[in-house]
Amino acid sequence: MKDKHRVIRKAVIPLAGLGTRVGPIARSVPKGLFPLVDSRGRLRPVVHHICMEASAAGVDQVGLIVAKQASDLYHRYFAEAARASAVELPVRVNFITQPSPRGLGDALLQAQAFVGADPFLLLLGDHVYAAAERVRPCAAQVVEAYAETRGAAMVGMQVVGADHLSGVGVARGRLLRGNLYVCSDLVEKPDLAAARQRLVSPDLEADRFLAHGGIYLFTPEIFDCLRQLTGAYRRGDEELQLTDAQAILLQRHPEDYFLLRIAGRCLDTGTPAGYAAAFEAVTKAPCHW
Repeated sequence: MKDKHRVIRKAVIPLAGLGTRVGPIARSVPKGLFPLVDSRGRLRPVVHHICMEASAAGVDQVGLIVAKQASDLYHRYFAEAARASAVELPVRVNFITQPSPRGLGDALLQAQAFVGADPFLLLLGDHVYAAAERVRPCAAQVVEAYAETRGAAMVGMQVVGADHLSGVGVARGRLLRGNLYVCSDLVEKPDLAAARQRLVSPDLEADRFLAHGGIYLFTPEIFDCLRQLTGAYRRGDEELQLTDAQAILLQRHPEDYFLLRIAGRCLDTGTPAGYAAAFEAVTKAPCHW
């Protein structure tokens, strides 16, 4: 993406989760460092693929939110990658420590100073992407849609069936044009009854729903929404959930909170089955970098 088209310069990648869904291996190897082989035969970890996804969307700085105990491993990998000409990484990497795993919302709050006053990408640290043939990478699709709308949010979505509802955030959208929607409701991990009652997007088939795909584009107002929640969360042990802050942002901006149905596949490497599927898909998918 040429400089004159760069509307997003920074991306945040949260990596401090415990990785409980992938068992004891994540206690010694952070899941962001799990290896993937691309279609050119290059072996790179999940986080490297995410950084390249960000770069393809015009980003030139990424903020990695890491746990203290994993910080050294990430530093060592990126130091080695910087020294290896065969492992080119065209983004500047910044490290941000999350003191304890208190939810995705808390992780994002740690990056407020890094983000500054401009809109930014949030790319989940356990998702990689396989764009459809002859289209731009998935994060670039979200950035380009934002460039046209300039709303409060543009969130990359995928369509899922009822069997996936328990693991994803789901939204209801009003179709504007093409794959672009205005969001009218969202719920984290709904059951099927709630999804049928609140989250049916009229253009989709029965029991098919728009689910978050791990790519978010926000203005810095999302930090104000998170701060609005922190008082209540500090009184207990609950995690600070990004979805709750998104609900506040949607309430403030009901006409310019947008969803984009991505042309491609969102691959969650944070479960054994998801990692296996991502390994196979990335190996076969056309490489954009």
